[in-house]
Amino acid sequence: MPAAVHYDAATIDRPQFLGGGQWHLASLLPFTVLFGKNGSGKSLLLRKWRDASVSAAHYVVPERMGAIGFQANYLPAQLSPQGRKDTSDRNSSGEYRTFVIARIQAYFQARGATRAGQLPGNVEDLEQLLAILNPDFEIKLDSANPPFRLNRPREETLITNVEELSSGEAQMLTVGLDIVTIAAIWDLQKTDKRLLLIDEPDAHIHPDLQVRFADFLVQVADKYNLQVVIATHSTTLLAAIGQFAGTRGSIVYLDRTKTDFSARPFTAELKDIAACLGGHALMGPLFGFPLLLVEGDDDYRIWSQVPRHHLTSFSVIACNGDEIRRYQRSLEQIFQSLREPGNGPAGYALLDGDKPLPQPSATTPQNHVEYLRLNCRESENLFLTNEVLQQLGFEWGQAAATISASSARHCNKGPRLAVAANWDRQQEDIKDVIAEVSLALDSKNVHWTQRVGVAIGQRRPTGQLADFLGQPVISALWPDR
Repeated sequence: MPAAVHYDAATIDRPQFLGGGQWHLASLLPFTVLFGKNGSGKSLLLRKWRDASVSAAHYVVPERMGAIGFQANYLPAQLSPQGRKDTSDRNSSGEYRTFVIARIQAYFQARGATRAGQLPGNVEDLEQLLAILNPDFEIKLDSANPPFRLNRPREETLITNVEELSSGEAQMLTVGLDIVTIAAIWDLQKTDKRLLLIDEPDAHIHPDLQVRFADFLVQVADKYNLQVVIATHSTTLLAAIGQFAGTRGSIVYLDRTKTDFSARPFTAELKDIAACLGGHALMGPLFGFPLLLVEGDDDYRIWSQVPRHHLTSFSVIACNGDEIRRYQRSLEQIFQSLREPGNGPAGYALLDGDKPLPQPSATTPQNHVEYLRLNCRESENLFLTNEVLQQLGFEWGQAAATISASSARHCNKGPRLAVAANWDRQQEDIKDVIAEVSLALDSKNVHWTQRVGVAIGQRRPTGQLADFLGQPVISALWPDR
């Protein structure tokens, strides 16, 4: 794979009806969010940028319609950069989904009959990335007609029509396919600059799915050396990109009256503000559902899935380790000016079980945001509960034996894995071996946080899962109705 080649600045032609001349963008990072009002020119800027570099840029239109069937006559256009441009010259496409399905076949045609290992990547990589977006589905890509199979494993049903999906599911599927197939084709073609321009990916997407999309996008970009520019109105998506891209993320505040812009890096302060303003975050407690502060990306991945199952509602803000204490203090100050104490918590700060639980005091007030603590060492231990293992077809004895059997493949970590049967599942420190444990137990290679998130969210936790979470956590996040 060639080294990433990114634009750190760009000069883009500006339409006459916006004043003509050129847009000048400076201080660009690998992930840039274009933020601005309707009419500020976000979509036009993205399309003009694509037009200036057709072979190395791809534009994802905001209005994405059509069926999810395969039409062979669309295949030539998806093999050609100019053809892909011609199918996305406007900000809407009545046959967007059909074009995307054709590009799956274009990917296989680009690979030809070449054996795996002789060209970059493989189809399993694409399927695993798509699983981040669509953990409730199983998707298989191949060169048949149609070039994909989409199943709901829980109901054992095959999806053949877009009407069988919700609007959000259809968007996640087709935008995800759009992104991974163009990334994979660029990889096969050894394209140097790989500029992905995405226009309003948040359309019709619930805030929790926007978080998952941001996680997916950053992982695809990292794997395939993409530079990503996103136009959005969503503060939730803005906050999530800031969380997952970190110091590689930046924001351009687009203004119709200006032409020169310098991207602002995603500082810790900006992440704080974006998270608190994120579409559903700060407003949630004012309308009856709480905030949940969690420690880091993995906890964020777990807990942001839970409200999708509609059994409980809360808004998740990720913190980095001990920053959770600073976030808690900041939110105490914010809520002190917005709501009266004594009306129940506006939110909770969830700590790992190996951390001390702060008690309310004058220096650590908990009038609005209370501290909770897991009843297990840390969130990784939740993966070892009976309820999560059941998803994978294991009881603990079988799971421990499978983990031990995998130990020979993992060098320095092998001795730890070999004695899995002796682990105290609730208190064992498995943070540094969780990836190996998940690989041994999960044949579909779904990220372990998704398995835990599903187990927590699909019903009010009971059994061992409830024990590991702890009754204070259950009572706070699943209040009696």
